[in-house]
Amino acid sequence: MNGFEDRKSAKRAGSFAAFACALLAGTSAVRAADTTFERLVNPESQNWLTVHHDYSAQRFSALDAINRTNVKNLKLAFAIGLGGTSNNESLEATPLVEDGFMYMVDSWGIVSKIDVRSGTSGPIVWQMNPKLEKQDRNRGVALWNNLVISVTGYEGRVIATDKETGKVVWDKNLLDQADLELTAAPLALKDVIVIGGSGGDRGLRNWVASIDAKTGDIVWKTFDPGSRRARK
Repeated sequence: MNGFEDRKSAKRAGSFAAFACALLAGTSAVRAADTTFERLVNPESQNWLTVHHDYSAQRFSALDAINRTNVKNLKLAFAIGLGGTSNNESLEATPLVEDGFMYMVDSWGIVSKIDVRSGTSGPIVWQMNPKLEKQDRNRGVALWNNLVISVTGYEGRVIATDKETGKVVWDKNLLDQADLELTAAPLALKDVIVIGGSGGDRGLRNWVASIDAKTGDIVWKTFDPGSRRARK
């Protein structure tokens, strides 16, 4: 090959490399689909977008890959270690899965985004650590547009984390009574997130609040008329 052909080959190789880099850059810039209200109402069969799957709260999945004839053949595919820094840690939450990514929260309120697309491993993409002083039960997170909404037990905070980056978007403290707990999974609706405060078994005033999904500001709050302090 002469020098002219060498230069042509090098030029073609350089152009291809530049095109490949541009293509990869464009691909990495594409965001995952937002978890819209329409998707929460009618979730795709391969996804589990809310704690109870959908608003009927029946936890029914239409997938039939696992059935009565093959369930006996199920075995561990892979395991992921979460937490492990203190005693009495627990995982009580229902994992959410969206397009191959799992969102899970532990008893310290640490939210993990896990890549389960391969089916053979689960690398952690990011973790959001609210740095709680005391762990508590935590029943799950909610997905809303590009946010992951989580609660923080005894600290009474509600946190919105960017689904792509793992960065905190807003952090609101709803604590209005000592020993109040936020342990129930948030419920995402069209424009608001519904949060439940508990502690009625200890004499607190239970409540349900609606907060603005974009800001975390309280839209309304109503107290349980059956709680002991509410009746006084």
